[in-house]
Amino acid sequence: MNTLFRRAFASVWYRVNHLLPVRLVKAVLPSFNRSTRHSLLRPWLPTLGYAVGQRPVGSDIVMLTISNLLIDPRIEREARTLAVAGHSVTVIAPNPMPGEEDPDLDWGDGIQVDWVDPSAVTFAGEWPGFLGKALYNAAIGYTPFAFHAHDLFTAFVGLSAAKKTGAHLVCDFHEWGSENVKWQASHQAWLPYPAVWKIPLIWLEKICFRNASEVVTVSDSIADAMACELGKGRRPVVVRNIPALALRPTVEYPPLREQLNIADGQFVVLWQGGTGPTRLIEPVIEALQYVPDCTLVIRGPSLDEYGPDYRKLAEKVGASERLVLERPVPSRDVVAAARGADAGIWTLPDLCRNFRLALPNKIFEYLAAGVPILVADYPEARKVALDLGVGATFDPYNPRAIAASIKSLMQNRKLRDQMAQATKPALSAVHANNEWDKIAEIYSELLERTAT
Repeated sequence: MNTLFRRAFASVWYRVNHLLPVRLVKAVLPSFNRSTRHSLLRPWLPTLGYAVGQRPVGSDIVMLTISNLLIDPRIEREARTLAVAGHSVTVIAPNPMPGEEDPDLDWGDGIQVDWVDPSAVTFAGEWPGFLGKALYNAAIGYTPFAFHAHDLFTAFVGLSAAKKTGAHLVCDFHEWGSENVKWQASHQAWLPYPAVWKIPLIWLEKICFRNASEVVTVSDSIADAMACELGKGRRPVVVRNIPALALRPTVEYPPLREQLNIADGQFVVLWQGGTGPTRLIEPVIEALQYVPDCTLVIRGPSLDEYGPDYRKLAEKVGASERLVLERPVPSRDVVAAARGADAGIWTLPDLCRNFRLALPNKIFEYLAAGVPILVADYPEARKVALDLGVGATFDPYNPRAIAASIKSLMQNRKLRDQMAQATKPALSAVHANNEWDKIAEIYSELLERTAT
């Protein structure tokens, strides 16, 4: 009787843990190409695949991403950290300049980039958003110690590659995938994922927690929620987007005011980072009408696309002469290029938990530059600004509230100086210099686990 019970239990366990991914994906993708299904799902069959981390080889790491490596400092920081720790790192990424030669990206010894055609990552825009056959085919050309999947888009590819080769898998969630936004053509706006997208994304997140060798995310609030809702208590390792403070910039930068020839009487607020409709920069521009002695500098990518609308809005509120639009600088230069600003600003729309619980790199980049911060009043950003005494908060939708936060620093030089002086102790308090060591520690522990 006991034998029969054990066999029945083993059969149910096998179906839940091995066949569920295959059956679920096949069920929700009846029209998906059969060869693509087979290539991605075959490793999940126990006679053809391995458990994740069952037979890792050497110490090489293969990173998977759909990001533009030219403007993704987190991937660069992690790759550099692992190379310094003695790993050979290969990053499989799309060529960000379609039709042109592969970029000559030099991140130092021990790091190489395997550029793939941009068409290899179009799957991220096709429901359910994570079945990347071409990326998978590139990945299984390697037999590494571990695959490192950046964000949920590449997690299933990484899982399948790890199960095929027996390598470890680290799922590194820069974003909380299922709690993010998607462009909704019917509304012509970015909105939270609808259920038809969100349900398979949540399923994949749970599969990652069940199978991955380690899971990483970017803030304590997201880690706590993931542990409760997805991981059955398994909490991701938190690696915050703190800049690598020891990196030398590619060039020397004078203070921001000198860089841009801004008059001495102007209070300079810097936005340094991404631009566009998910950034909620418009209320910040509108706030300029209430602080006539303030100049806003927006330095980031895509200003050729979004800059004209920003200029129109500034002209509408009578601040066209106090809006400065600048091209982005290399990721290793952002701290040096921010020095001399009176304040750095960060905001996002309150559309989803991924935004609300964010702890973005630009906050730490401002602090590393010795610049006080003005941030949207969300939990993680608020804790940094107020608890560490380095900035102020505001209602992200209210231009008058944004203007009031600017004035709180602009009209109180003593307070501003105190905040600027507190930036260095604040970084020390959050152990900024050791943040990226966590990535190396993850792999050190995996190597020890494998050796035993």
